Amino acid sequence: YLIPDFQNPTGRVMPQAQRQRLLTAARATGTWLVVDETVADIALDVPTPPPFGSLATGGGGEQVVTVGSLSKGHWSGLRVGWVRAGTRLITELTTLRVTADMSGSVLDQLVAGRLLEREEEILRRRLPILREQRDRLAELLGRTFPEWRWQLPPGGLSLWVDLGRPVASALAQAALRHGVRIEGGSRFGADPGTFEHRLRFPYTQPAERAEEAVRRIATGLSEGLAGGEVAPGRPHWVA
Repeated sequence: YLIPDFQNPTGRVMPQAQRQRLLTAARATGTWLVVDETVADIALDVPTPPPFGSLATGGGGEQVVTVGSLSKGHWSGLRVGWVRAGTRLITELTTLRVTADMSGSVLDQLVAGRLLEREEEILRRRLPILREQRDRLAELLGRTFPEWRWQLPPGGLSLWVDLGRPVASALAQAALRHGVRIEGGSRFGADPGTFEHRLRFPYTQPAERAEEAVRRIATGLSEGLAGGEVAPGRPHWVA
């Protein structure tokens, strides 16, 4: 399972040479690759990378399964996605789906069809907003937490912040007590405690909401990272 384009949570892009080595190794070993391209269109500072499957020439294309979605580039509430794969696998997946449900939401599919027709226009309007929100969040964090470090991602939807010490889970709990839900790095690791010094901070919120979230996180940090209850009735800001 790969996220080669603006990987979640780091925002990194897999180099072309590494993609080719992976395809060669997969072909040699009979390994299937599931390539997640749900954020591939969120290219903020670099051109959109070519589809991973376009490199699978000369055999091996049947082993590359690509998945995508409208939930990242358009609207998170639109849970319409797709699978690109060989004819045999698509036929098997279609047959299996018939036994699981009759169909997806017809309204959502109609909306998705209209959005796909206007995809270039929508991204042309959306990407500058995300770029501005990313830069504003980086400015806020740099001013409020000068000891934190990150690399500004060329695309994607989040900053992968190095806190300098393994307190991400405790900080996430402190933030939640102040109404901000944010993910510590251990959620993205294979083993418990991995990436405890990291925090994923999305920049999908408007600047004023991000500013309020940063302020609340700073308040929680200043009060200490001991456990406690979430304040009742406090609004939750998803950072």
